[in-house]
Amino acid sequence: MKIIELLLSLAALIVSVVWFIYSGFDYEPLIVLIMGIAGLVHLFLTRDNIEPAIGNKVKNSQTVTVNISSPQETSLKPLIDTTEIEKSVKGVSRLVKIELMKPKLGVLFIDDDQNFKVVTILKDANWRKTKSIVDVKSLDMPVVMDAQIFFVDINGVGILLGCEHGGLDLAQMLKEKYPEKKVVIYSASKENNAFHPVWDICDFKLEKNALPYQFQKLVEDYSIELYNTNI
Repeated sequence: MKIIELLLSLAALIVSVVWFIYSGFDYEPLIVLIMGIAGLVHLFLTRDNIEPAIGNKVKNSQTVTVNISSPQETSLKPLIDTTEIEKSVKGVSRLVKIELMKPKLGVLFIDDDQNFKVVTILKDANWRKTKSIVDVKSLDMPVVMDAQIFFVDINGVGILLGCEHGGLDLAQMLKEKYPEKKVVIYSASKENNAFHPVWDICDFKLEKNALPYQFQKLVEDYSIELYNTNI
């Protein structure tokens, strides 16, 4: 029986690897792959406990009862609720956490320059909920409420809300209304209001011509922080 379980587990593991590769490294086959590996580890760990019990049964002619959960229960239950899988995985690596957060994390760029290349780079990196708007007409807009990270350009935005200091005022309003969310301000100009209160409350600030990876690294770091908070 253990040989059959081992063969089934190996077959499932191979299928999940193929699925993971052909899906473009999506997070769902990654979860199945992790659970398949965990299942194989479980089989090898329990083998030594079960085989001696069977040997004693034959040697001593005694009835030994071994309680083993149904293979269907252990293989189907994790596929029903992926949230429980994520919560049960201990010592998850940084890379796995990032991949799990990519389809969930809302990233919003507020920039009158709709050709800002960082937005495209993040989308190409599979951060699926990355969006960009030219300005904010209400702090309760669905696209604003759905985001967990705001990247706000200092110049050319905040006009619709009558912000005297543009993106500085807008970033301040976003942080005060949504203190649990991350607000990053950036600008191509080095001449800004150095005494504006937003500099003390924003989460980070960047030059607009900073390396794209600096923007992506912030998204990755904040995604892990949110992952650890929610698990």
